[in-house]
Amino acid sequence: MDATLTNDVEKASRDLVESGYCLIECPLPAAVFEKLRGRLLEVAEQERENGSAFLYDGGNQRVFSLLNKGEEFEQNVQDPTVMRLMEEILGFGFLLSSTHANIAGPGGSRMHLHADQTFARPPWPPYPLVANSMWMLDDFTEDNGATRLVPGSHLLGRQPDYDRGEGNTESVPVCAPAGSVMVFDGRLWHQTGANSTGRPRHGILNYYCRGYVRQQQNFFSGLREDVATRATPELRRLLGYENYFSLGMTDGLP
Repeated sequence: MDATLTNDVEKASRDLVESGYCLIECPLPAAVFEKLRGRLLEVAEQERENGSAFLYDGGNQRVFSLLNKGEEFEQNVQDPTVMRLMEEILGFGFLLSSTHANIAGPGGSRMHLHADQTFARPPWPPYPLVANSMWMLDDFTEDNGATRLVPGSHLLGRQPDYDRGEGNTESVPVCAPAGSVMVFDGRLWHQTGANSTGRPRHGILNYYCRGYVRQQQNFFSGLREDVATRATPELRRLLGYENYFSLGMTDGLP
């Protein structure tokens, strides 16, 4: 059930359905990818230096609210290849739920096994409410903390039962070269791996949800005004500025 790296979107779509995840070869020109990576490294370093960094699990770092921290991230959340896969899995009118970076630092420990839609009370519907994309800004290896997952676990339709020991279910690392993108079903059991190397492993998580699910990040109160002002029509739709049928109205139906 393991997915393999591909540039065939149809194969990626099949892998996503069958295994709960897919791996896409870098869809960005090299210069665009390097600019994206460079900006993330710059922001992460700035937050460590000014004391605002969110550090956890022995050396790992999260960088939140990326849309406020560079136009590179605004472009990244609208990537056409990822958008196509997200529409297939989440349906018409899906939204951007949040965007942040996950950095597995040297000595960082393995995260607990989880699914991304644990906010939903059981029973879960037989389809995902959310889905995620991990942009690999470095080579992802087993040693440097590559995301680990349990292929096919999305078909169980529930989070791990820790009382029954499912939190210790064996997971496999998703290893791929820098630039690769992993798209995965929000029901899939996964975790950040432990980084036993001397170098940090950087990744960007762009997290999406169905059009009727509350977003993880409140963009209407947290997004900088200049970012909202220059947003493309596609980005405004992803942020929730458009109606989803009769949801999101301001003064009745348009």
